[in-house]
Amino acid sequence: MSFRIPQNLDELAAALREKDENTYLCAGGTDLVIHLRKEKKFHYSLIDLTHLPELSQITETEDSVIIGAGVTMTELEQSPLVRTWIPALSKAASMVGSTQIRNRATLGGNVANASQSSDTTPVLLAYGAEAEILDGTGAVTKRLVDDFVEGLEKTTLGEREVILKFIVKKQHVFSAFAKVGARKAVTISKINGCICTEIKEGCMMHPVVYLGAVGAKAGRARLIEACLEGQTLSGCDEEKIRDAVYAQIEENIPNRPSKHYKKSAAFGVIDQILDDLRRAEEEAGR
Repeated sequence: MSFRIPQNLDELAAALREKDENTYLCAGGTDLVIHLRKEKKFHYSLIDLTHLPELSQITETEDSVIIGAGVTMTELEQSPLVRTWIPALSKAASMVGSTQIRNRATLGGNVANASQSSDTTPVLLAYGAEAEILDGTGAVTKRLVDDFVEGLEKTTLGEREVILKFIVKKQHVFSAFAKVGARKAVTISKINGCICTEIKEGCMMHPVVYLGAVGAKAGRARLIEACLEGQTLSGCDEEKIRDAVYAQIEENIPNRPSKHYKKSAAFGVIDQILDDLRRAEEEAGR
């Protein structure tokens, strides 16, 4: 067993070059500990990512918000930059697990773990976020999050690759997130979702909708998008939206026994998101 603590990206690349199937990347460790216990792993090595400043910062450029992969859920929730430019991500982070988990769990881990119930992934997908990725040669590349997250604990990340940061383009849009679980707090999502939309004269324009836990990974809900296009937040056609949500779930999981529950749950999620968007628009207009 070995325990490596790289202090910079060169040292991290060197550690990645020596990584094998029994070597794990560790940031918050909240998902890793569960995995090691589940697989009954006792002989393994770790690469500690917590001493790399590049992974722990939230910064901005003129056109983007840049979030280190090691930023915790608590930091995401409280960040003024995230609240201003990616409000749905702040909300999603605030609903991940318990306070203790949010203080440890990282954005990179939440995405790389590739759970179909991940709370932050639908938001990143709705914003078209990119990930900056380092490999064992020291090369840094960028990929859309949508391109490497496959769901069901699967990604296209290579054995010797690690996420450094996420890049989210600044957009003049409103966004909101909601979820439904088995209980009100400290719960894993049975279904979640994000809407990111322009609002002009009270009407939703070009809405982007993603639903999680209704497929192998969070997926774009184009039927719901088409229904919401042009609708006013103050006078949404509830019946029309319900029909669109039910049709979307039927399209996503037609043969899954849980689809009947998921239809009602998904409508509840969308309804909550629309309420949050309505409040956000009202506050912005004051």
